[in-house]
Amino acid sequence: MEFHKNCGPLVSAKAISVLTDGEKDDDATVSVRFNGRCFNIRLSPIFFQNSPETTTLYLKYLQAIDPFGPGEFEGIYDTDVYEWIIDLFEPVFVQLAPEPLPSFNPEKIRSGEAKSLLSEYLFPQTFGCRLEAVNEIFIPRHVDDHGGLVPPRAWLDGDLLDAMEDWTCFVDPSEVEVYFQDPEDALDKIPRRVRVDLDGSGHITTCFFKSWLGQGIGDCPMSKEIKAYGKIHKANFGPDVRVGRLYGVAHDESADTTLGLLLAYIDHRTTLYNAVEDDTPLAMKQKWARQIEDTLKELHRVGVIWGDAKADNVIIDKENNVVITDFEGGHTNGWVDAEKAGTVEGDLQGFQNIMAFLFKHSPDDTSDGANS
Repeated sequence: MEFHKNCGPLVSAKAISVLTDGEKDDDATVSVRFNGRCFNIRLSPIFFQNSPETTTLYLKYLQAIDPFGPGEFEGIYDTDVYEWIIDLFEPVFVQLAPEPLPSFNPEKIRSGEAKSLLSEYLFPQTFGCRLEAVNEIFIPRHVDDHGGLVPPRAWLDGDLLDAMEDWTCFVDPSEVEVYFQDPEDALDKIPRRVRVDLDGSGHITTCFFKSWLGQGIGDCPMSKEIKAYGKIHKANFGPDVRVGRLYGVAHDESADTTLGLLLAYIDHRTTLYNAVEDDTPLAMKQKWARQIEDTLKELHRVGVIWGDAKADNVIIDKENNVVITDFEGGHTNGWVDAEKAGTVEGDLQGFQNIMAFLFKHSPDDTSDGANS
């Protein structure tokens, strides 16, 4: 058998996540969005009967879609595999989700007839599927109407939740409106820009929604980031401290779980990593360097550790000012050493590597290295 790239995938179908290392290392679950629904597709050799060639091909595909890999294996790209999966499951998608739900329908959104709510993106109607094969023939199958995966969320410590009530707000995701500049994006894009009435006054604030990508309990990365923003709030920094602000959290009261952060929306141009060009003026680089250094000093003064200090976590806004982001911890190889992660020393190492990158003396392995 050979790989055949799909020549016409469903326009609105999109693979949004890959979960590997299930019951066996050669299992995977690919989640696909289509017409406002989510299809969790289980992949495993145990579903292949009398199909050795199919199994060999599948194991190659698995290497290509490994979320911790480079996105390619022996000339097969992850996007090729996603298109292949979508093509195989097209009849299932169309049968179970023949039309877009109103809040995902671009025409209804454009006319104002429907609004997209965050709750509908976080908790979509979900179907469980699996890919089978018999005698080298693939068989896409719908197996259940729940999908078998728990939506991403965090169970934060009760003391932290109590403390948060003093300085931020909790908003049910059903009260958060999703905004897409192009309504067509409602079909397959993950929401980032949202609108919300934070205090019940009727005033609508535009926020950046930072979703939680896994399950977390207690002192998880989301907890660390919220604590950092709590210190930033208490410090009452002026505009010269170039750091984001937390306005609230999307919180599911029924399960007492937190689903993501509602951050101040930054009308940004790009990240520092992508902003630096050969012709970037020296004065601009010096300005960015000074803003990062001054902001980092202020953060350390109030006990905030940046953690994953790297050029990708520095936003350049439309006025060409920097904004430091991402306080959930971890580190990226080539920017901060593992043994220094989560310390002032690690932040200073990351800062020095950012300066080296900024002034064109790039640190080793700065190419979007693996987070830990």
